[in-house]
Amino acid sequence: FCMAHLGAGKHSEALWQEYKKLCCKACNKGYSLLASGATALETVTDVIAVLENSPLTNAGYGSNLTWDGHVECDASVMDGCTLHYGAVGAVPGVKNPVKLAHHICKKQSCNALALGRVPPSLLVGNGARKWAEQAELTTVHSRRLISDKALKQYHHYKKKVERYQIHTDKILTPLDTVGAVCVDAYGDVAAACSSGGLALKHPGRVGQAATYGCGCWASNGTSHVPSVATCTSGCGEYLVRTMLAREAALEVQKNSCSVTGLHKVMKTKFMESPFLHGVEEKIGGLILLKCFPNDETGEFVWTHSSKTMCVSYMSDAERRP
Repeated sequence: FCMAHLGAGKHSEALWQEYKKLCCKACNKGYSLLASGATALETVTDVIAVLENSPLTNAGYGSNLTWDGHVECDASVMDGCTLHYGAVGAVPGVKNPVKLAHHICKKQSCNALALGRVPPSLLVGNGARKWAEQAELTTVHSRRLISDKALKQYHHYKKKVERYQIHTDKILTPLDTVGAVCVDAYGDVAAACSSGGLALKHPGRVGQAATYGCGCWASNGTSHVPSVATCTSGCGEYLVRTMLAREAALEVQKNSCSVTGLHKVMKTKFMESPFLHGVEEKIGGLILLKCFPNDETGEFVWTHSSKTMCVSYMSDAERRP
């Protein structure tokens, strides 16, 4: 089973068919990988890479630009089998940040580095880019990650801020962080997410997509506890304060009804969270996969407080997403 989303935000109605086509393309990619025997972690990584390569999303190529006009991306993956986690924050010049996060995650399983150093689980900025170069992952000049659409939005909103000194709690641009969850033939679950962050963000800003327990979460179950994989989208600062990914996974894992559990956590841990007191517009959403290892059944649920959220999923029961 594989599921992907294009984010909780304000998607253009004029591009709805394009969003749908992209979401289905990513889901098809994931399902074909699972059918060929790929692991859950490999699958969610490649699904996110498909989304990062599209200018339609705020991830990888076409990401929102910083105040200085550069692309700095966040991404993370979590393996439900090992509970290992890998992430990158504010990384420049990496074509697919999720692949770098995957590489960092896999290194968690390696022995300690020389002199007993522990392999990192999160790298940021140029340090993350250097790791990508050493891992022979694709790096590019930062300008090659800027799409025409992102550049146009950048000039539009920066001009507004500079000319009129606009101050508002309203989110100016779409928050289409992308995410994916899946379960493989071995019964293992995994989750991944990627984001270009807020438009006009301060250089070096790191959001929920790179923060442990906030962007994604995955945990294999036992004979008595279901497996759960989830990833979030929305305003990163709010998702970091509430640790929504982990909170949702833990609540649904112990609740017999996934819908009830998800509604409860979204209401009490996000919309009514004391950590978001005074916040006028609480934009957030998440997708969640719940599996039962013993009887090989599962459930897929999602929720969002934003105007739109594009989701696709596919399992053995469907011929197409």
